[in-house]
Amino acid sequence: MTPEFPENVLAIMALLGYLIRPLGVLVFGVAVGWLTIRVLKMEGEGWQLRLAAFLGLLAAFVLLGHWVSGGGTLGMFGLGAGAALLFWGVLADRRAARGED
Repeated sequence: MTPEFPENVLAIMALLGYLIRPLGVLVFGVAVGWLTIRVLKMEGEGWQLRLAAFLGLLAAFVLLGHWVSGGGTLGMFGLGAGAALLFWGVLADRRAARGED
């Protein structure tokens, strides 16, 4: 005999899922942005790897927009990826030019 959860518990778990999902997608966006900028800045690699990284980032946007419900998820992914690309793409170059590590 399987005990059934009250509907209140399921509603609370659903609410927590809706609150935690954007944070997870933000972290995923930062990771994908970091990986993309790292691959784009690699020296000695072919253009195929750079193209694959860039198209992978775009494909992640398309797939999230198509299959995930809610605009908050796609927005948080965009914020995370954009922040990572700006931070590691622009600010890291400025620190390297000044000689900081």
